Amino acid sequence: MRQSGDLPQSGEFMRLLVPNQRRILGFIITLVPNKADAEDILQETLTEMWNKFGSFTPGSDFAAWGCTFAKYKVMEYRRKHKRSHLLFSDDLVSLMERESRAKVPAGSAYSEALGRCMDKLAAKELKYLSHRYESGMSFKEIAAVFGISLQGVHKAIGIIHVKLTRCIRLSMRDEELI
Repeated sequence: MRQSGDLPQSGEFMRLLVPNQRRILGFIITLVPNKADAEDILQETLTEMWNKFGSFTPGSDFAAWGCTFAKYKVMEYRRKHKRSHLLFSDDLVSLMERESRAKVPAGSAYSEALGRCMDKLAAKELKYLSHRYESGMSFKEIAAVFGISLQGVHKAIGIIHVKLTRCIRLSMRDEELI
């Protein structure tokens, strides 16, 4: 796990992850028949992405970069579950992968606005997001880390999401006026 001194990198990772996490999960779901397994693969993928974030080229397509990690995690999953009758053929998986990749859009004004808004968050707010989305901690685990109730964690993360949403909307609206 990264140290609190790594918050600038943590913030950059989160800025890129938040708008792209669903796209990466969507990519995995097209390749894995079971949603629970797909979510587990996503967590493994995010952990690998976080560990290798230093190799990410700024300005390149974060979602595509993440889908590359996801592809290898799906391949691991397939090797472990060879005997399952629910697995798709390798040819079908390759076809679905190509189709899914084509649908993952590159960076956007939304992503840029999110980055600016993430920069406005307090260090503690970034820590909440880091624990939840980078480390994949449950709300219960986060509550233990911060020494607050489960309801308090839900409320704190909800407030952060509302702040980010409002900031992004304002930022994007302001850009349209220019």
